[in-house]
Amino acid sequence: MSQMPGTQGSSSMAPLGIPFARFGSGTSWLPDSSPMRAIHGDLGTWMLMLHGAAFGQFDHQGTRRGDSQWGLTDWEMLTAAQAAGGGLFRVNLMTSAEALILGKRGYPELLQTGGTYRGARLVDHQHPHDLAMEAAIAYDHSLTRQLASGLYVAAVGEPALGPVAYMHRPSAEADPFAPLGHHWQDAAHESFGVVTGALYTHAVKLEGSAFNGREPDEYRFNFDYQGAKLDSYSGRLTVLPDAHVSIAAWGGYLADHDPLEPGLGMQRYGASVLTTNGGVAGGTWSSAAVWGLNIHHHSDREHTHDPNASTKLYHMSSSALLESTLGLGTHTDLNARVEQVQKNGDDLGFIGGDLIQLFTIRSLSSGVTRDVRSVGDAQLSLGARASLDLVPSTLRLVYGTTTPAGLAVFVRVRPGR
Repeated sequence: MSQMPGTQGSSSMAPLGIPFARFGSGTSWLPDSSPMRAIHGDLGTWMLMLHGAAFGQFDHQGTRRGDSQWGLTDWEMLTAAQAAGGGLFRVNLMTSAEALILGKRGYPELLQTGGTYRGARLVDHQHPHDLAMEAAIAYDHSLTRQLASGLYVAAVGEPALGPVAYMHRPSAEADPFAPLGHHWQDAAHESFGVVTGALYTHAVKLEGSAFNGREPDEYRFNFDYQGAKLDSYSGRLTVLPDAHVSIAAWGGYLADHDPLEPGLGMQRYGASVLTTNGGVAGGTWSSAAVWGLNIHHHSDREHTHDPNASTKLYHMSSSALLESTLGLGTHTDLNARVEQVQKNGDDLGFIGGDLIQLFTIRSLSSGVTRDVRSVGDAQLSLGARASLDLVPSTLRLVYGTTTPAGLAVFVRVRPGR
């Protein structure tokens, strides 16, 4: 594998000398010190980079609402870049085979919510990603020696709303499971229609996006453009005080985002701090703190049973996440994630009672991953993950316990560093 431009102190094709290691998901920024795992090659004047990871796993989630499954979680991303017009032109294509392997419900994950299945809320499962996770072009150009501009246009991609998506964060690279707060933080990473403009210096980036905020449906093999409009919007500010830290804050409005409540919208706000430093014996230590807030807009029709009701109700729910992956040398990683998320009765799939009543859910997961073999530019690893959730006593009858737990073992394949 060739060394990546912009890493380990080498020069960068990007404006203002920004290293490629900084590029996260969509247009987000990672710390410059982030490890980059990619297979690198050239095709004429194009520089090619293949990123990704695949986890073949056995997943067991306990309690009466749990399940067991042999499955696969994966993402593959090809980036092609070349100098053009005094700037940098990039093409990003990202795919996932999860819907082919896992089916429409995805994989079991206790207390996970978000997405729909057969016209109802999908609960205790993480939905599969679409076959096409990103199809985007981006162009960055220096305006002065200290200022550059960027344009990102995606048939499917990620607006400037949220942190670096979890599968692209070094702090989560050893964990195959989505955070329970995914739909409060980075779920907009699969938006079918995105335009983002940016101005940035070497350390500060200001972005604005117009996008289609409607959630993908359960058929994961097409582009979800039915009724699509770029009527959602967002903004994000990112600051890198040094090479080891990336701080971001965002806010936005998602129009008509919920297929089960058409015509209504939601505001989303949040902030994140990502760090990457040296680990133990040459390893890497990456951590993330993420906070997200959703302000839901609901009609009172479901509460008054009046089909002509038009009053809108508003309620807020929040999430917080701390996660970290510590390298013990260059072949063993320890990872942990702590979360607190507020989910309401509607999120949890209830069909009666007060559907906007909030339940505070806490979760702790930890795991270990060990690299066992290199095959060419690919690396094969074995790992295990355990989770313990803490739910309020009001959910005891639903789950049969206030401490539901899960366990997974997996084989991971990804590019070497």
